[in-house]
Amino acid sequence: MTKIIVGLSGGVDSFVTALLLQQQGFEVIGIHLRLWDTQVQPSQEESLNELCSRTGIKLYRIDGRKLFQDTVVTPFIRGYLSGVTPNPCAICNSFVKWELLRSFADELQVHHIATGHYVKILPHDKHYYVHKGVDPNKDQSYFLWGVREDILSRTLTPLGDYTKAEVKEYARQHDFRQMADKRESMSICFLEGSDYRDFIARQPGSAACFTPGIIMDNTGQIVGEHNGIGNYTIGQKRGIPLKDGRPQYVARINPLENRIIAGDKSSLDCTRLVVKDSHFICPEEIKANDIEIKVRGLGLNPQGYAQISSLPDNSLLVQLSSPAWAVAPGQPVAFYRGDRVIGGGILSEQQYQ
Repeated sequence: MTKIIVGLSGGVDSFVTALLLQQQGFEVIGIHLRLWDTQVQPSQEESLNELCSRTGIKLYRIDGRKLFQDTVVTPFIRGYLSGVTPNPCAICNSFVKWELLRSFADELQVHHIATGHYVKILPHDKHYYVHKGVDPNKDQSYFLWGVREDILSRTLTPLGDYTKAEVKEYARQHDFRQMADKRESMSICFLEGSDYRDFIARQPGSAACFTPGIIMDNTGQIVGEHNGIGNYTIGQKRGIPLKDGRPQYVARINPLENRIIAGDKSSLDCTRLVVKDSHFICPEEIKANDIEIKVRGLGLNPQGYAQISSLPDNSLLVQLSSPAWAVAPGQPVAFYRGDRVIGGGILSEQQYQ
């Protein structure tokens, strides 16, 4: 019987993944990653123990807290202190969870690994790529732009062919109704339901991030005062004074001068992005003329295609055929050709029209 390592979070998605693989004839070995100490962890671990006992899954627990702190939490804090808007879940999925699963699989000399992500991993032109799953409401391909091909080539993601409703129904049919009906957490795990501003404010050296400063318009005129750059992100209008009776939005955050630059809605349209720390399965694909991008946050994803070119500092210049609105530095940018994720990177600069 072929062995497979399955990441088990304790939720319905990863557990149904394990059940589906058992049904396919795999010997499932469960891995629970301890990434952050939470108040709900003991009860969740007890529940996971019971589920694995019922299904005959051998369960291991891996301590990934240091990697998670260094790779996800610390950059998240530094990002907000420097006026950018990071996406910790994208970094965790690409550079923490899958790396830990791969490392432990190597330790056990098991080739195959699996996760409960709603994506497909398919071969294309002698390479392996993440593709969008069939459920557009649960597709998680955006978060996986940084996973290395050597990991993708050995990974199975059964839920790419299922909708969330089908996964829950599968759990109910196999007598795991309580798990199927359990409410899912949609928040960032280490915030534990609290506001990110409260989390940042508790960190050493965060006082400057919550020091009041001035708000200027894009002509340099002072239009108001903010209560700390840590309370704002690109595209936000809450806390920004009206100008001539019209709403204004955060267009830029200047941490060095503790200033916020605001403008009307149309001024946040941009057609040129600079992306750093990029990763591509096949770098030659940046030359294609059918590349679409996705950026999460308050902003709106642009329609149409993008042209990508390399800059001297190894970053990428992305020119959009139609404008993106209110995209924020620090956010991941994922590049697609159809349903296939060809790569991605981190937005470092947006250039407004």
